[in-house]
Amino acid sequence: MGRLTDDMAQLRRNIDNSRESRLAQQNARVSSVNAQIADFAATRARNGVRDAHMRAAFVTDNTNDVNRLLNEFRHTHQVMGRQGRKDRAAFLTDMSKKTLDLLGSFKANRNSMAERSAKERAVFIADMTNNVAAFIKDAAQDRAGAHAVFFGTATSKKKTAFPV
Repeated sequence: MGRLTDDMAQLRRNIDNSRESRLAQQNARVSSVNAQIADFAATRARNGVRDAHMRAAFVTDNTNDVNRLLNEFRHTHQVMGRQGRKDRAAFLTDMSKKTLDLLGSFKANRNSMAERSAKERAVFIADMTNNVAAFIKDAAQDRAGAHAVFFGTATSKKKTAFPV
């Protein structure tokens, strides 16, 4: 029984040594993981504080920029309002002058055109009167000539104009 007992004892020692080695490695891994977790927590806490300060600075800077922009906008708006008021007044004055000039020009053109048109109508009516009188005279002569041809010259009664 000596050899079997020795082999069993040797096996038991190997198992115990292997178990102790595994436990030591596991404890080393556990302490390494715990150290990493603690380092992550500390880094996260530091970064959180730093990020909080950075966000606060960003918000403060952003608030200051917005207030500055609003003040600039307000000032520019007031300046533009004053300038716009002056420009609108000048524009309206200029536009009223131009409108009055145009109305005067239109009135003068209309009056001269009415005068010229009245003269042209008078000339046209006079020409038409002369043309109609000549046409009536020619028609009366033609009628008298036709009457003379058909009925002879002695029995014709000469009409000088058509009734209008």
